[in-house]
Amino acid sequence: MIDGSGALSTAADCEKSAQFCNAYGAHATTIDVCRIGLALDPDNAMLHVYRACAYDERGALPEAVRDCEAALRLAPRGHAAVYALITLALVRERLGDHAGALDAAQAAIALEPADREAHALLGTLLAWHGAYPAAWSELECHWLDERLWFKARFADLREWNGESLAGRRLLLVHGQGLGDMLQMLRYVPQLRARGASVLLECPAPMLDLARAFPGLDGAFAGGTAPRERYDAFARMMTLPRHCGEDAAFGRSGGPYISADPARTAAWARRLPPRDGRVRIGIAWAGNPAHQNDRRRSIPLDAFAPLFDVPGIDWCALQVGPRAHDPARAGFALARLGDGISDLSDTAAIVAQLDLVISADTGVAHLAGAMGVPVWTLLPWRPDWRWSPAAGDTPWYPSMRLYHAGRDGWATVMHDVAHDLRARIGRA
Repeated sequence: MIDGSGALSTAADCEKSAQFCNAYGAHATTIDVCRIGLALDPDNAMLHVYRACAYDERGALPEAVRDCEAALRLAPRGHAAVYALITLALVRERLGDHAGALDAAQAAIALEPADREAHALLGTLLAWHGAYPAAWSELECHWLDERLWFKARFADLREWNGESLAGRRLLLVHGQGLGDMLQMLRYVPQLRARGASVLLECPAPMLDLARAFPGLDGAFAGGTAPRERYDAFARMMTLPRHCGEDAAFGRSGGPYISADPARTAAWARRLPPRDGRVRIGIAWAGNPAHQNDRRRSIPLDAFAPLFDVPGIDWCALQVGPRAHDPARAGFALARLGDGISDLSDTAAIVAQLDLVISADTGVAHLAGAMGVPVWTLLPWRPDWRWSPAAGDTPWYPSMRLYHAGRDGWATVMHDVAHDLRARIGRA
C-alpha cells in the first residue's frame, strides 16, 4: 500500500510498481523502486529480477547479471527463478555469450517445461544464430494465441501439418502483422510445387497486391474466403517449419513481389523528377498497437543526421497516425502517405526509389521482397528474424541491417549518414 505521504510502504507495493514502470519504459524509476523494496525485504527475489530487467534496458549488463544471480540464490525454483533465467539468457546473449544464453534458457524450461516465454526465448536465441530447424518448434510459442484462435474458428478442419498437399486446397491465414505476411508469401511457390491450390486471407490493404501474386488462386479479406474452395488451412508463420527451411534459404533467392505497372506509372507523375539526385524513401514507425512499438518505432527527428546528406530527394512512405510527425524546420520531405491507399501503392513507389531506409515495419519487408535496396533500422534487441549482430539477413538479400546501441538511435544514425555519403559518392 501507499502511505499518507505517497511513499511505497511494503515490498509487495514495490513489486507492483516496478512491474508497471518496466512495462512503460520507466527503467530508472524501476531501479529506485526496487532499491526501496529490497531495503524493506532483502530476500525478495522478484525485486532483483525487475531491477535486472531495468538494468538490461539501460545497458548496465554486469549489474543485471548480479541481480539475476541474486534472485536465483534467493529463489532457485518457481516463477521468480524462471523469470530470472529468461532475463539472464537475454543479458548473456547481449554480452556475446551465446552458449551461456542457451544454457539459461534451457534451465528455465527445465524448471517449468510449459512456460511459453521460455520456449519462445529459446527459439529466438536459436534463430538469431541461424539454427532455424531447431528454432521453429520453439518459436511456435510466440503464436500460441493465434493457433488457438484459428483452431476454434476452423473446428471442422485439420490444420496443415506438413503432410502431402497433392490435390489439396489450402487456405493461408494469419494473425500477425503485414510484414510477417509479406515475409511468408515466399512459400507460395513451394506449396504449389507440392500439388496444392492456394488461397490467402489478408487485410484489405494487402488485397490488390495479393491478387496479383503469382501462384495464388485467390485472395480474400479476412473471413470471406468461400468455404467450398478449401479443405485445409495453414497459419502462415508455420510455413518455414513445414517447408523444411534452414539458414541457407535466402542467399540465392530473388525478388518475389512486383509492383503493378499501372500504379507505378501513376506514381511516377507524383514523385520528384529524376535530375541526378538520389531518391530515398523512409518509414519511421510501425503499428502503434504492437507490443514492442516503443522500441522499434523511431522519432522522425532522430533522422536529422541523414537529412544533412546532400543530393537526396526524401520521400515519406509513412502511413497511419505517425505520417504527419513534424520534420526539422526547413527540411524538404515529400509526404506521400495521404495518397497511399494500400500496399500496391507503396510497392509502386518503392519500385522507383534508389533506396529505402525504414524502421522494422512492413515497408522494410516489402522493399526486401521486391529486391530494392533497403536499410532496416533495428532496436538494440530485435525480434527473432533479425540477428542482433549481423549486418545482413538471409531473408532478404537486398537488405542491410543497422542496430541501435546503448545510446538509442543517436550513434546508429550517424553510421547510416556516413554510409549514405559513401553510397551517394559512388552513385
